[in-house]
Amino acid sequence: MENKLRIGIDVNEIIRAKWFQFDKYYIEEFGEEGSPQQPYVYDYFKHYKWEDTKEDINYLNEDLPDDIHPQFYKVDPETGEAPVDAMAFRKRTVNLTAKQIYERFMFEDFLFEIHGMGSMMYKGVDQHIEKFYYKFKDRVDFRIVSKENHFTIPPTLFFLSKIVCRLKKYIFVESNEEMWDNVDILITTDPELLENIPEGKRVIKVTRPYNKEITSEFEVNQVFDLIDKEEFEKLITKI
Repeated sequence: MENKLRIGIDVNEIIRAKWFQFDKYYIEEFGEEGSPQQPYVYDYFKHYKWEDTKEDINYLNEDLPDDIHPQFYKVDPETGEAPVDAMAFRKRTVNLTAKQIYERFMFEDFLFEIHGMGSMMYKGVDQHIEKFYYKFKDRVDFRIVSKENHFTIPPTLFFLSKIVCRLKKYIFVESNEEMWDNVDILITTDPELLENIPEGKRVIKVTRPYNKEITSEFEVNQVFDLIDKEEFEKLITKI
């Protein structure tokens, strides 16, 4: 079986407009004050405001008696509380770091909204990727790739299920090293991947405001630009 050149197309900011969703729900939750002046960024934890905080959390009292009279469960319409609440729950103050606040926002409170409900980067990007695939599929082993964790994989699969894209391989990785293990050429906007390219690997930079200062031997604005680009033909032929 012939070994084909493995080309990975990154999901974020090429197919999925993830930042737009993130920014929308950040402002909804925390307000505009904590968002960056230059809003289109890739590292959300670094550029958005997150603060250490204290929260009061109610824990269920495991020593609650079993024979509490039903009248104690009746909710007071004015306070919204029942007499049993004072016995059933214990309040504890916990310290949460800025990182924990960020991770709760990203991977719990708005997990599906950010990773699953986002829109495509532009209308028709999925059809452009499909056209790109069909033109080179006999010479290239294409795969959709993305850095995800066990929380974000299900909503990301939901997002991908909504688009018209018939690529056969979808690979989710947890680290940059694992990403490079699965591709020979990576098409990405990720600054970390653009700046740290292992020997023997190649990268095609899709230009965005947050990576414009990073120099790359091969740059395009969208995957669509690669379909009839002579330099891309030369690149895959050379490799």
